[in-house]
Amino acid sequence: MFRTSHPFCLACSDKSQFFFFFSLFQIIVPILISIADVQIKKRLSLMYSITKGYIKSQEDAKLLIKQISIHESIYQKLYEILETNKQDAVKELGLIEHEGRDVVIALKTKQAIRNVIAKALKNLTFLCSRGIIDKYESTEINKTIPPPTPDKYLHNIIWLEGKDVLIDFFKERAKLACFDYGDIICKGGEMPQGIYLIISGMAILHSLSPTFGIESSQRSDRKSRDMFTEFCTTGDIIGELNCLLKHEIEYTVICETSLQACFISLEDLYEGFDVFWPSLEYKIWLKLALSTAYQYFESSLIDEDLSFQKCVMFNQAYVETLSSYNEMTIDNMTMKFVIIVYGSVIDTKTEEPYFAPCIIPTTCEQVQGTSDLSKLLIIQASELTQRNSNTNVMVTRTNLEKSEKAGSQA
Repeated sequence: MFRTSHPFCLACSDKSQFFFFFSLFQIIVPILISIADVQIKKRLSLMYSITKGYIKSQEDAKLLIKQISIHESIYQKLYEILETNKQDAVKELGLIEHEGRDVVIALKTKQAIRNVIAKALKNLTFLCSRGIIDKYESTEINKTIPPPTPDKYLHNIIWLEGKDVLIDFFKERAKLACFDYGDIICKGGEMPQGIYLIISGMAILHSLSPTFGIESSQRSDRKSRDMFTEFCTTGDIIGELNCLLKHEIEYTVICETSLQACFISLEDLYEGFDVFWPSLEYKIWLKLALSTAYQYFESSLIDEDLSFQKCVMFNQAYVETLSSYNEMTIDNMTMKFVIIVYGSVIDTKTEEPYFAPCIIPTTCEQVQGTSDLSKLLIIQASELTQRNSNTNVMVTRTNLEKSEKAGSQA
């Protein structure tokens, strides 16, 4: 004989399940709303910061166009476009401020606090250097206003590759540098003091067009160098090349806003080169070589996937060094591109000179360095890249006497 559940029992069971899921729903929904609210505020914060930067960029672009424009009609047309873009951005900014007032207030407060702390620390350093405040008092005050630690930002330096051993080494030596509006970070003609990784703020870089290690007397055309302006913002690094070469700085960097930077001195950088020789110095050259190649030959390299990490891991591209009278054989079967990114070389067969930045033509079979230091970026052919080949070039060193002998025979 079969027993059937009483209808009342079934109804009670359904109600208990309903109340269980309803209670669970009441717990989960507020958590989900809280998570969504945090993500929305982060998004609004990012949008607000980007929009403010965009408005500033439009203003700067208007000033630059005024300086370089020759035809008044073209200037007026570009000015109107930039002004329209700026007004649209201002409207978007207004909407963000209306929709996320608490987010905007928090951002402005955060920036104001940073400025106050930066100025307070700078004044404290000044008073301490004049003996007005003794070292003990300065240390105690610093404890109440702890500056951001550089190790938070060292992960952003690409040639450190996020490796703990490298980051720990520079973490002990890196310092936080604070600048006010109008301060000069580095000045043309001075020797480099170290490298600066910008943490917050913006600076403007004024420079003549780069020489790439080539004396004006070496160039047959001897064109005058043009003045150019570049903006440096969060994540940009200042001073890498000059520190590598220990040459005078060819540009001046001035703060456009209050600025904080992670500073690694020249002495600490070269200590790192000694400890991690030769990989660290090579990786900085690789980063600079890739940057130069993409800056000047992006259209030629559009099909190449030359990320820094892949070049380090799989040797898709690498840097070769030539000094005066050193030779390098070019194998066009294994080398897809040979780009001189610093210095100068000549074709040993035709004596055609090539000055950085320049892609060496495929007709060239061997080059010889004509500068004290020349750097070439070698991009491998895809077949060899898949095999992760590490030995595709042969560098033959020759002395000055052999070069002179060959010249006399010619």
